[in-house]
Amino acid sequence: DFSYEVSRSLAACEGALLVVDATQGVEAQTLANVYLAIDDDLEIIPVINKVDLPSAQPDVVKEEIEEMIGLDASDAILASGKTGLGVPEILERIVTDVPAPSGDLNAPLQALIFDSVYDDYRGVVLDVRVKDGQVKVGDTIQLMSNGKQFQVTEVGVMSPKAVKRDFLMVGDVGYITAAIKTI
Repeated sequence: DFSYEVSRSLAACEGALLVVDATQGVEAQTLANVYLAIDDDLEIIPVINKVDLPSAQPDVVKEEIEEMIGLDASDAILASGKTGLGVPEILERIVTDVPAPSGDLNAPLQALIFDSVYDDYRGVVLDVRVKDGQVKVGDTIQLMSNGKQFQVTEVGVMSPKAVKRDFLMVGDVGYITAAIKTI
């Protein structure tokens, strides 16, 4: 069960894709995760995947989404990861339906750490969502979990590999390193 990891990741978002397999329908793990997204008041975009398979039943899956989850699936995007069907529509719906991040660029830095990994050379790498303000190399940050302060040594985004940036600002999702040895 990785619901804690899912809930932390969802806390960094304004929207979520509800991807349901057209051959298997809504499963227990799908329900658990979509309810986390609903509880976080995220914009949910239903996507029915694997519609290219002979056993696909997209209309049945739409009904399941509506009956089991309570979401309107009439405009669910029919997709196939194999053929690329629906990908442009998914991207368009993310842009049009998911609200822009909120926050105040001029406020003091506030960031949500939603994951972290240890790197032998850089120390702890924090995956963050900047809620308010901005952060750049040389800034001092304070971890609220233990009150310790650290000087930022690198910031960047994953695209899909780490790409250094000059700063992260409100609404950005990226990473911070600050010579942190443990978290």
